Amino acid sequence: MAVLTPSQQLKGHTAPVLCLAHQKESCLGPSVLASGAEDNTCRLWDLRTHRAVKGIKNLDDPVTSIAFPSPDTPLLYLSSGTKVLTYDLRQPGMILTEALREYNFSNDEINAIAINKKNSFLATADDEGDVHIVDLSTHKLYKKQIKSHSSICMSVKFHPRKAWEVWSGGSDSKVIHRDFSKGRPLDIFNMADIAPSSNQMFNPPFVYALDVSPHGDWLAAGLGDASIQLVQLTDQKYRALPNAELGPRLLDGHSYMVSCLSFFASNDNDEPFLLSGSANGSLALWDLKDATLQHTFEMDPASMTRLNAVLALPGTSGEQQQCVAAGVLGAQGTQGALNVYNLF
Repeated sequence: MAVLTPSQQLKGHTAPVLCLAHQKESCLGPSVLASGAEDNTCRLWDLRTHRAVKGIKNLDDPVTSIAFPSPDTPLLYLSSGTKVLTYDLRQPGMILTEALREYNFSNDEINAIAINKKNSFLATADDEGDVHIVDLSTHKLYKKQIKSHSSICMSVKFHPRKAWEVWSGGSDSKVIHRDFSKGRPLDIFNMADIAPSSNQMFNPPFVYALDVSPHGDWLAAGLGDASIQLVQLTDQKYRALPNAELGPRLLDGHSYMVSCLSFFASNDNDEPFLLSGSANGSLALWDLKDATLQHTFEMDPASMTRLNAVLALPGTSGEQQQCVAAGVLGAQGTQGALNVYNLF
């Protein structure tokens, strides 16, 4: 297992960093990274210079999730406590303290947010197990809240090619695929129904993370039993499939829960790669062409002691593949860590 040391360290957060988002082109310039932390701030970084270019303060709670809409929209969405706040990044000044708009539809802490490709809907996943869909044209809830999970809903993603379809995962070990225009699930996949391997018998397959591949061919679910479940997405009319017909279950990349996922495109491969991360600082790189484990990495504990989020950065031919990792530094778990690593 290769040990990764940071090529760059982005310093500024004063508490554990919880979430990341990246925009290739934005009103702040190319390759902008957003990070949110337990210090109740969001920071935006120019990854060409590795310097902060904007900061968001005056929040009451930690920033748990961040989402950029399409590049032609100069907005940033973030969740903090039970609220989602929107900021106009064109506002003058280095520090933003006033939100453009506030959405407050959740009764409990929001864990994840997502925006669909058309910038028409916002989805939130919260501790009550609810998925809320907000119509961004009216700034109101679309229909009523969706009671999706019997326990905490940890992640939510829109289908990249079907604006009315959303996926969610929770600590009830379920991945739910829903057409929210009809208010009903298209399918419910119970990760606990799939026979675990011998070294996964003692950890329940809670769904900690979801991600969708760049072209919308795959959905990946990071599970508490240290495995990853793949679901293949198609353009055909969706048919409910039993768990036996799901995509491959990726094993042996981690020894601890898989808490973060990031797809990225390959320059010479029709299928994407998947980067998975575990809270203990391990990373695994998977080639989805044949669903095989390509590399495993371990973050140098001098740079990261707990991993909360990982994001593979888009690259071009001939460039090193990089990732950004966010988490905790120090034995006391109070310092923030935000690092750039070269994978290969």
